[in-house]
Amino acid sequence: MRTAPWSPLTAVLVALALLMAGLLATPTAAQQTEVTIWTAFPDMHEMVLQLAAKYMKENPNIKITATLFPQRAQEEKVAVALPAGQAADLIELDKFELYPYYKNGFLEPLPPEMEAWVKKNWPEYSVKSVTADDGKLFVFPWFNAFKMMFYNKDHFKEAGITKLPATVEEMIAISRKLTKYDAKGSVTRAGLDYRIMGGGAGTMQKWWTQALIPYGAKVIEKVGDKWRAGYNNDGGRQALKLYIDAIHKDKVVAFDHRHDAEAFGLAISSMFQREAWVVGYLAKQAPKLNYGVFPMPKGPGGDGTVGNTMGLGVPKSSKKKKEAFAFAKWMMDDAQAALSYETTGWQPFRTNIDYSALYKKQPALKEFIETSRKPGHVVYDYENIPAISEIHNRMAERIMMAFKRADLVDNPPGIAKIISDMAEETNRILADHGLLAK
Repeated sequence: MRTAPWSPLTAVLVALALLMAGLLATPTAAQQTEVTIWTAFPDMHEMVLQLAAKYMKENPNIKITATLFPQRAQEEKVAVALPAGQAADLIELDKFELYPYYKNGFLEPLPPEMEAWVKKNWPEYSVKSVTADDGKLFVFPWFNAFKMMFYNKDHFKEAGITKLPATVEEMIAISRKLTKYDAKGSVTRAGLDYRIMGGGAGTMQKWWTQALIPYGAKVIEKVGDKWRAGYNNDGGRQALKLYIDAIHKDKVVAFDHRHDAEAFGLAISSMFQREAWVVGYLAKQAPKLNYGVFPMPKGPGGDGTVGNTMGLGVPKSSKKKKEAFAFAKWMMDDAQAALSYETTGWQPFRTNIDYSALYKKQPALKEFIETSRKPGHVVYDYENIPAISEIHNRMAERIMMAFKRADLVDNPPGIAKIISDMAEETNRILADHGLLAK
């Protein structure tokens, strides 16, 4: 039987019907719920954009809008917008920067079901790091800024070094063999690129990891339910001496030399301390670099590293809390955690995920996960007290000035005064917050 041809009017009506069906199936802007997120690091921002596109495809009723601010600008913006109830629905910052806002009632704790999910899937130390004094989790523990040492394998081979340093003393001795100089005695290749400038609390963080921990000194120590400076002791003095000698005596690093991931990628430094994101950076910027990673060397007073928490918080003022928490949880599920680790190198806290396919592409990333499980290698994070950000930033200012002082070489009284004065300021800050132990 032959079907009668469609009339022009019938064709138009069918086309309109199909168009309307499509419009009805796709939510309009007015029908979508917008969730905003502020990020502080370019690579993490790109990752959020990638994940957001995937999430919106799976959840067409949700619109994710991500905005990048440089870290310091982000901190300043949050300081103004969050108390005013004008912040994004999700805020990414180091958890120690977010904790004071929780204490002042500006952040929403994780809902019970999400708290249970985190406690089930995250290492105990990461759960502890985001547990407030009221026992609630005040942010998601998103990424672990776990510190390890990067080293150039070709430099080690050239210098005849066949064993990785396990102690601070071994690392210092190796750094002398690796350093190269020009005819004027200026460093052309840093044997050990210490963080000696820039970045405020970041510089302090690296000194804490590289020097205070192995010498057994703490930034602050708890006495009862209060605190006091924990480095006005021989450990603190040895930690400062370590850097002073490296800069001005052994001269394995210099101020007028390139630093950080850039210098390592250019093969003009042989060792430096950083987080897993450098693996992603090197894959793009220096794909032929022959390198590896090893745990932070232990010292006479300690064995460990800093694994500070990049947190993801939801403001109490948000009108999209349910949607914000749902998107945050989705970004941390098995598939998204593995994808994030591969695309950015930022290390998820979660160690109960199969990353084996990723390890074949980037073997160094396996070392970060395995070292985070290493028995006896303690993972430190910032204490959850309102004063902690000010303490670290003020210490950073003081140690960066001290690093420039060549007169501190073989000068125990001078070093002792630097440490004593700094500890006095730490205690004053604690006292201002009513937290100083008597």
